[in-house]
Amino acid sequence: MTAKDLLYKILDYRYVWSLPQNKNSKPAKARLEQIESLLDAFGLTKKYVNPLVQIKYSISGNKQSQDRARHLNKLTNLEYLLNGEFLHDREEHANAELSWKIIETITSIYPEMAGNINLRPPDIAWLYNNLLIFRQEVYKLTYPNGGMLEGFSAGLHYSFHLQHKLKTLIKENLDEIDETIWLILDPTKQDIEMSTLISKHKYVDYDFDALDLDWRVENY
Repeated sequence: MTAKDLLYKILDYRYVWSLPQNKNSKPAKARLEQIESLLDAFGLTKKYVNPLVQIKYSISGNKQSQDRARHLNKLTNLEYLLNGEFLHDREEHANAELSWKIIETITSIYPEMAGNINLRPPDIAWLYNNLLIFRQEVYKLTYPNGGMLEGFSAGLHYSFHLQHKLKTLIKENLDEIDETIWLILDPTKQDIEMSTLISKHKYVDYDFDALDLDWRVENY
């Protein structure tokens, strides 16, 4: 599995299974357990925090600030990833390949700004946070409509049909966005064998079809 697989699991968990009515269910807990295992496998948990990195965080609503250790203590491993904190704990040139691509692309779009673009390195953290928010919104937009509803309506299902056509078109054009987020999460693009995930990172390969079906039968 790759960090791109991790991304898709996070998108699914955040949109469906982190909801208050779902988060304590067996399917939700199993998904979060898998995410935790993959975060560990790709070095994206608080276990990999660099203690030499010193940052002050402003506390919302007042003028006080908070040191990084105290700030991170309040975050789960998933929040550590979602907030882009892992980028502070990386080597400075870890995202060199992506930085070069950013500079090349933006310089071609804004040649008159070449001097400013080359003056300082791209802000990978800003890119990541902005693009991840957008990707989560796109996931919501392209999420499949429900199945057959009670009291069948041809008109309603024609609406679903038209929406599906657009959703398919959008999903077919997400590759560059997903590749970019993947490259930020894991610049080396590791592909970790399932056996390694299971033995070293306590990954459990759940049968979600069965797990989800049992949960639906019990709750609907």
